[in-house]
Amino acid sequence: MKINGVQTKGENIADNDGLRAAWVAYRRRVEMGEAEVNLPGLSHYTHDQLFFIGYGKVWCSRHTGYALRLLLETDTHAPADYRVLGTLHNSRVFSSVFNCPSGAPMNPSRKCVLW
Repeated sequence: MKINGVQTKGENIADNDGLRAAWVAYRRRVEMGEAEVNLPGLSHYTHDQLFFIGYGKVWCSRHTGYALRLLLETDTHAPADYRVLGTLHNSRVFSSVFNCPSGAPMNPSRKCVLW
């Protein structure tokens, strides 16, 4: 099964822009002195890393083979795991926050950035 990029293009763009807008809003709150809460068991992550972990967690899902086939045939959204991976692949900030080396799986040398 393959994802139809033409079918999902608009939502792919929206996912990339939505993540960027959420990041800007998050950083503004931090810069304004908004207190950041430390989460038990996650102290080995920075708050910036937790922002992206939270983004990925939002899209946790599971599909049966039939549901996935139906989604690929009819939905304008890519499956959740591709929404997360595709969006984070295109995020320079994500790569920086997690110190991903250039060319690593989560930091491809070519990223799709529209504006």
